[in-house]
Amino acid sequence: MNPTPSPPPPMASPGAAFSAALAAEDFPWVESQEEMGMAPDKYREVFDLAQRGARAFRDRRFDEAISYYSKALNLRPGDPIILSNRSLAFSRISQRLRERSAADSEYQPLNGLDPTTHAELALKDAEKIISINSNSPRPCLLKAYALILLEHYHEAREALLAGLQVDPLSHVLQTCLSDLDRNTNIAAGARRARLDRTDDFECTLCFKLLYEPVTTPCGHSFCRSCLHQSMDHGNKCPMCRTVLFIGPRTYPISVTLSNIIQRNFPEEYAERRSEHETMTYAGVDLMPLFVMDVVLPCQKMALNIFEPRYRLMVRRIMEGNHRMGMVAIDSATGTVADCGCEVEILECEPLPDGRFYLEVEGSRRFRILRSWDQDGYRVAEVEWLQDIHLPEGSQERRELIELANGASELARAYIRRARETVRTARRTRHLDLESMPGPQDPEKFSFWLVNLISLRPSDRLDLLRLRDTRERISSSIRLLSDAAEQGCRVQ
Repeated sequence: MNPTPSPPPPMASPGAAFSAALAAEDFPWVESQEEMGMAPDKYREVFDLAQRGARAFRDRRFDEAISYYSKALNLRPGDPIILSNRSLAFSRISQRLRERSAADSEYQPLNGLDPTTHAELALKDAEKIISINSNSPRPCLLKAYALILLEHYHEAREALLAGLQVDPLSHVLQTCLSDLDRNTNIAAGARRARLDRTDDFECTLCFKLLYEPVTTPCGHSFCRSCLHQSMDHGNKCPMCRTVLFIGPRTYPISVTLSNIIQRNFPEEYAERRSEHETMTYAGVDLMPLFVMDVVLPCQKMALNIFEPRYRLMVRRIMEGNHRMGMVAIDSATGTVADCGCEVEILECEPLPDGRFYLEVEGSRRFRILRSWDQDGYRVAEVEWLQDIHLPEGSQERRELIELANGASELARAYIRRARETVRTARRTRHLDLESMPGPQDPEKFSFWLVNLISLRPSDRLDLLRLRDTRERISSSIRLLSDAAEQGCRVQ
């Protein structure tokens, strides 16, 4: 009796066709760098980083290669060759980690990103190249490679077919497509009829395709972000008014429903994902604003977020870079001040009633160029403010460092007297010498110094706008001396 043959194992990594077809591309040296839109010295730096990345890639030091490519992209954003090589390096690391044996993982555990995250980063780079240059089949091959590592075989096949539309005679794409079909059942699955787009797959709050759907105990499905936004105003189901006991941390996405939607409506779902990321991951010069008080760099404070519009803003910020802008109402104009401070959320504790307890610290200053309302809260386009730079080695710089050194000694004496005068820990917890920046960074030090003093909001706003480090330190010295004479009156 012949034994029943076991089914082939599922495809865990790309086949040989992908590995053989993809290699790092050489970054070209161009004699006339001005035609590339770059200064010659900057182009040479990019070229050198790309060359180092290529050498590391050839030596299979993919982490090092990614580091070089990332530095090159900081100098030349959106370069398709560098993006292509970084995408390939991310995929190779993902593949290497997936093929690691259990014994290797037990005896030589690795730190760092997991295979899925590396594949997602590879996919992101590949999609960027496609948006920049859609006339080459290579980005489609890179995208398919990453999608296979993510086990999205249907989408990988679509990517290869898109590449063949660009170059129908590409032997590489044809071989990879055959390899993919041979190792999976994608070809059969691709011929299945897709579901029709009906109201069953639509959120009744935003009237769009469900994104990250959640299904309530009463049986209704909504986009997760839409449901949580609705619950900022009440804890009842928007459809049947059943009381719900759910929260962002405790209620999961409906995985089955999400997979059905992604498989049958991939283009529309990709649009919904892009829309969500636009709201969550604002650009480097876009800032969600919390209108409350004047905050200075180095200042720490606690916030209790209870308004529905700001709950929504905080959830989006915590999915993004954990940063927001804090501004005050300018008493002179009665409107939002033109300057504010970016704060980083150090701690975020969701409370049972939907509020958030935050601990934040001021970092960079900004000036508002324009602002608008987005879902009830304010968003602004900003430019970053810095003090006027004094050249290293100049007489003015040396005098400023000397002034900062003197101020640091005064601050130490002030804090010692304050601790002797005020014994309550709650009143002196901000008097922390360990957090004092060194005088070698006078601008940061000047704001740390200012935070020792209790000032009116209008005075703090003036210091926020001030771009003269010397004047800010000098003002702080005067104010500290006055406070010391009045018995260390601190905020």
